[in-house]
Amino acid sequence: MTTSTRINLLIPYLDGEYYGTIFTILHSEANKRGAALIAILANAGVENPTSFHYHVGAESADGWLIMMNPQSVLPANLGFLRTIASTGKPIVTIGYREQAIASHSIVIDNRQATKEAVLHLIREHGHRRIAFVGSMEHVDLVERFEGYKEALFESGIIYDETLYYRTSDSIRLGGTAAAKSMLAKGIDFTAVFASTDLNAIGMIETLQQAGYRIPEDIAVVGFDDLPSAEAFHPPLTTVRQSFSSFAEAGFELLYQQIMGKKPRESVTYLPTEFIVRASCGCPYRTQGQPITEIHNKLAKAQTNIDLIVQRHYQLASNWVAATRKDKFHLSNMFREVSKWGCLALWDPSEKEHKHLIIKQAFSNDGDPVPPIGYRIPMERFPPAEWIPKMEDHEYVRIQAIRTDKEDLGFVMIVAPIDKLVLISGADINRISFLITVAALERDRLFHQVQSIAEQLEIVSRTTNDGIWDWDLAAGRIHWNIRSHDMLNSIGETLTGEPEAFFRLIHPEDYDAVMDKFRDHLENGASLKLEFRIRGRHEGQQLWVFAAGDSIRDENGRSVRIIGSLTNITEKKLAEKQITHLAFHDVLTGLPNRKLFQDRFHLCKEQANRYGYKLGVLLIDLDRFKVINDTMGHQAGDELLKQVADMLDGVVRSSDSVARGGSERSTVARFGGDEFIVLLTHIHHAADLQRIGDRIIRKFKEPFLIQGIEMFTTASMGISMYPDDADQLDALIRSADIAMYKAKENGKNRSELYNSHTHSLTIERFSMENQLRKGLERREFVLHYQPQVKLNEDKIYGVEALIRWNSSDRGWIYPTEFIPLAEETGWITEIGQWVLREACSQMKSWIDQGLPGMVMSVNISASQLHQKDFVDLVKTALAETRLPPGLLCLEITESTAIKNLEVSSDKLRELSEFGVRIAIDDFGTGYSSLSMLKHLPIQNVKIDRSFICDMVNDADDGAIVRAVIAMAHSLGLWVTAEGVETEDQIRILSEEKCNAIQGFIVSRPLPAEECLLHIRNYNGR
Repeated sequence: MTTSTRINLLIPYLDGEYYGTIFTILHSEANKRGAALIAILANAGVENPTSFHYHVGAESADGWLIMMNPQSVLPANLGFLRTIASTGKPIVTIGYREQAIASHSIVIDNRQATKEAVLHLIREHGHRRIAFVGSMEHVDLVERFEGYKEALFESGIIYDETLYYRTSDSIRLGGTAAAKSMLAKGIDFTAVFASTDLNAIGMIETLQQAGYRIPEDIAVVGFDDLPSAEAFHPPLTTVRQSFSSFAEAGFELLYQQIMGKKPRESVTYLPTEFIVRASCGCPYRTQGQPITEIHNKLAKAQTNIDLIVQRHYQLASNWVAATRKDKFHLSNMFREVSKWGCLALWDPSEKEHKHLIIKQAFSNDGDPVPPIGYRIPMERFPPAEWIPKMEDHEYVRIQAIRTDKEDLGFVMIVAPIDKLVLISGADINRISFLITVAALERDRLFHQVQSIAEQLEIVSRTTNDGIWDWDLAAGRIHWNIRSHDMLNSIGETLTGEPEAFFRLIHPEDYDAVMDKFRDHLENGASLKLEFRIRGRHEGQQLWVFAAGDSIRDENGRSVRIIGSLTNITEKKLAEKQITHLAFHDVLTGLPNRKLFQDRFHLCKEQANRYGYKLGVLLIDLDRFKVINDTMGHQAGDELLKQVADMLDGVVRSSDSVARGGSERSTVARFGGDEFIVLLTHIHHAADLQRIGDRIIRKFKEPFLIQGIEMFTTASMGISMYPDDADQLDALIRSADIAMYKAKENGKNRSELYNSHTHSLTIERFSMENQLRKGLERREFVLHYQPQVKLNEDKIYGVEALIRWNSSDRGWIYPTEFIPLAEETGWITEIGQWVLREACSQMKSWIDQGLPGMVMSVNISASQLHQKDFVDLVKTALAETRLPPGLLCLEITESTAIKNLEVSSDKLRELSEFGVRIAIDDFGTGYSSLSMLKHLPIQNVKIDRSFICDMVNDADDGAIVRAVIAMAHSLGLWVTAEGVETEDQIRILSEEKCNAIQGFIVSRPLPAEECLLHIRNYNGR
């Protein structure tokens, strides 16, 4: 083939459906016009790639086609771009727009195409948690990521960086790695946009293997519309772009400029098409393929496999031939795949790479080769006279070769286009170039291996993990120093005898450990396991994680097992504490509401079966608020603990309940100073009255709090199943009514529920009437307590707290009137006023120049279960013109659990609208873990009862750390309430708690004082 025009193609790869298709079309277009296409590639197989800065062929090319964009594996260096631009030769970029130099571009609108695809997931299928999977190796992939974020922004969804899974490449393996990362972190999204089809396919295959259904569990959209996209299961929804059109339009644009025709526009946009199939959740009917077509595809696939195997076999043979002798021989490496080649290395006498020296050359057909030792400027490499006569299916390839530390030069070959050019990773020549680098640097690599061995020896001596080496033939185990230290901590010693170690394993774990080792030795199964080691003294134990692998002989038999031993005792304790937290009150250790419910239903079944009754005792401390306010929260918490112990002791005593009943009775804390008792094996109401009276008498004994004898009383309401009600909620309401009757009758007493106790006391009627008048007289005001972001020490939001300045009673705290407001139904009107007033106040502050901050508002159960609650919130935001993202609704676990399904639906709708959702008083009510699973929560507020003793109480500190770690693992923001000391701030900062709220920052303040405080605090 004779040529008069030379076009240089700068491209990172020559294989795969993207690069392979574009390259082959460009080559075909060049052949049609009698032009020579010179493919110039950089070696991407290094750990620390640098930009492509070689001015190769800058003086000899008639035009340039560039695909090595700023985001590619080895992008084009700015100096190189300016050099080729200075020649005045036309330049066309394919797939991206080059901003650094004057050029023309062939692109698609990646942003808009991606945006439409993501909006399809949002608008058509209602997804809000959408992950992004993709690499940044190409500008178009970066633009797709930007289009993804634009779609989120347009839909009012805050971009969450934890949902971005960056891949190392755009092929199947990248998607597989992303899916593994998702599974390791935990799936907290419902849809995925993958920046390439191959990434999408690799990810889907891995997720399906893990049991996830596509699109039922996770909807997926890809990009490219490869031939494999429609045949995949499920058929892939994707964006179609034509690689062939890229190549044809790019070459035509460049060739017309070489011929002297200037384009009108600097950018040519090629159209895309959104292809809807099944993977996004849309209905789609797959078009069946004729059986002959399927057989043909299978036959072609088998042929390709056979060809790949043959190529790899040939590659291995070439490798051996090229490196058999002391000196590497280029001809042995490439002669079987290339008819002509040369090795040109940088002139070692120059500090800067300006000249190349020919080191080796070969020709299979007798064509001239450059003389060995010939020195040539980089800009003229290779001269036209060096290029041999080529057939239409042959091309010129110039490949940069370098190690991790230095550039070596170039290998140039003339070879036929590979039949497997459209298969990613099938470019055998690329592997050959990497082997060439390896052969040239094998002496240096040998020294690196020796250095690594020395480093491993140091690591073995200094690591915190135990290292063990079991010589199976000798029957001895060698332990490193850390292993001995680990066992010494529980009073045990290690010897070289394997049986001596196995005897230390906890009896409950012994069989499982032995089975694991046996399975590994006999079947090669993975050796990773957790187990306990007993200490010398009773109760001492160590949780460890052991991992290892075998070194096997030529017959496949294990001769040694080498592994590690990690102390995971603290991790196991944390897991146990978190599990306990889900079902128990943190302060007292008593069962929480969730566990109490479970036990009630179990006891109810037993009572129905055996014909006895159940009793519910609701207990409220009469003077707890006074004690808490006068003695402090620490004293109040200690009192609650002692009351809990006392109640548990009374209920468990042998004469408290009927024979056989004590083991099924339950004492629980419902929050605050309220306790509830479930009694079983009851036959008469008198049994309950007797036990209630005994508890009331027990309160006459003093509690020793902080060295002071303290007295308190309690009011108790009693109801009985099934006489008073057959459902737990109704029984609790009945007991609650009876308890208020006890308070009306002077407190320090118990009352059995009956129909007469259902009426409210005069005092409660009076309070209800005053509450109604308070609403009419606008006696309620809001105070605002600032919330500080720890890592910036800046106030980022406030919590609105209601106060009642009653004309009859003076200032009344929420704890005194909110329960009554909830019972009477006034809470909905109060709550609606609080919501609108808080939104209005934040908008007023913004209008006064304060940057937008988060306004947190507490929501009651009655509000949440209003049918029009969502509309009321949206109306409040619209009327006050406050952006939804600046409103945070705080709900307690008990608020949400009353109707979890309804609560979840409403909160999810508000979350999708942009409103933030927080769980308040975390861990004091129902199962917090259940709430985090079912509700669309962004923020967890740790209850002040956790915080107050965390500095001095190791258990409280461990629980705070566990809660923070658990919340962060779920991608949640964490706020600590009730922070009062610098030591508390220090611990919370170390544990990466996001924000704090408490008196150390500020007490709740009126609006004007709060605005001044925010400005002073943030302006420091």
